[in-house]
Amino acid sequence: MSDIRPARLTIPDVISGYARRQPEREALVCGETRLTWAALVSAIHRAANALIARGLAKGDKVALLTRSSAEMAILILATAKAGGVVVPLSPLADAGAIGRMIERSDARFLFATGDNLATWEATGTAIEHRIAIDFQASGWEGWAAFLDGAPDTDPGVELFLEDDFNIMYTSGTTGDPKGAVHSHYSRLLYPLGWGVTVGIDQNATVLATTPLYHNGTWITMLPALHHGGRLVIMEKFDAGEFLRLVETERCTHGFLVPSQLIVALERDDFDGFDTSSLRVILTGGSPLPSTTFDEVGRRFPHSGLYEIYGMSEGFATMVGPEDYARGKAGTVGRPIHFLNTDVRLIGPDDGEVGPGEIGEVVGSSAVLMKGYYKDPERTAETLWHDGDGRAYLRSGDLGRMDGEGYLTIVGRSKDMIISGGVNLFPSDIEEVFIAHEAVSEVAVIGIPHARWGETPLLLAIPRAGAGIREDELMAWGNERLGRHQRVAGVEFRDGFPRNAFDKIMKRELRAPYWAGRESEIV
Repeated sequence: MSDIRPARLTIPDVISGYARRQPEREALVCGETRLTWAALVSAIHRAANALIARGLAKGDKVALLTRSSAEMAILILATAKAGGVVVPLSPLADAGAIGRMIERSDARFLFATGDNLATWEATGTAIEHRIAIDFQASGWEGWAAFLDGAPDTDPGVELFLEDDFNIMYTSGTTGDPKGAVHSHYSRLLYPLGWGVTVGIDQNATVLATTPLYHNGTWITMLPALHHGGRLVIMEKFDAGEFLRLVETERCTHGFLVPSQLIVALERDDFDGFDTSSLRVILTGGSPLPSTTFDEVGRRFPHSGLYEIYGMSEGFATMVGPEDYARGKAGTVGRPIHFLNTDVRLIGPDDGEVGPGEIGEVVGSSAVLMKGYYKDPERTAETLWHDGDGRAYLRSGDLGRMDGEGYLTIVGRSKDMIISGGVNLFPSDIEEVFIAHEAVSEVAVIGIPHARWGETPLLLAIPRAGAGIREDELMAWGNERLGRHQRVAGVEFRDGFPRNAFDKIMKRELRAPYWAGRESEIV
């Protein structure tokens, strides 16, 4: 029997090979930082060896409380290369939630940027190793000192596909954050699945517009790095800078949440930028308004638009140009076959519902999380099993599926409005109002009503200079709705509270109207 061992296929192992294969090609761009593949791999190896020198053992957790940067990308890969488990934290979470994430993840290391120092201090949490990336403070080791003397050779840690890669915490807007554990195997399927499907290869330049702690960012980031392409990182999203980078860096792929697309399309100088290099736009995180969908098609004529729906915990559907040609715009597509995804709809009794009926969306795929870290009870609560015992994730979303398997999301189960015993789905009402040219974004919530229990209220962000009154917009929309769907009022807002994944936090929008009746807020 031969003792030949095949080359390892984990993302860190493959990335290390590009230092030899294409050392002088550019790999990463962020602000003034430009790294070749030789320089990037060297930086990854140095950080990995520095972690190991400070006692990191295989499986140890490394928390990142940083803004998007070259250093953050290096640390994600270096932690995995060293055999550790990276825990990217959203700085948008409050200090209490961040403290719980750090403690629950058992993190031994914390890397932070100065803009998050006050948040860290407010957590009151202790941690063994603290490394300051861009600041100096008592009790913190500086970034340069951390790397000093660390060799840039491969640390030689043997990685297996079943090893843990990261813990991705949920946004925590509806309760305590939960840490979804993903393996090297599930992360490898991002480049081998998503990457291949949307054409991210060695010649691609991916623009990361969303934060690196955002799971959606990894859909394009990991394929770009694994396939030896180029990654351009925005430290913070700005619509003008996004358009400039597409033009100057000749970006080919980008993942943008709908609100980013909206503000980019609203820029007066949009037509002054050359965006012809952008072959693929992926979007997700929240529903894409139909008006935005139409405008993307007009303003980015060279780009294929793909909308992704799913859970960070591990399943997704996708809809793209071929589906639009079949009249499936407005759906979120079908389960993604290359990830062996299966999506079902279940009713209140946990039984499956038929085509055209509304039910809770549950899904399973090859990129399913291992579970919530050290939280078996909440892992069990989020699962539904079919007759063969296959585990599916409960999404909390309500949807309907047509005869061809295309899924349409009608809203969150907790956002559904029950008015006079009739179920109202906010998305149906929002779709009407978003069609008005004076409106940029909308959100429908249920507010108390003495007779009906609750009734819908429209909150809207008007476009600049729109010149429409709230009562005019209400009259316009209600004329186009069924009698039972009509909103009781319209209120203009400057913006909406959002979580780290761009979802509008409707619970926060509802709370003032239910003050004193908090137990009734679902």
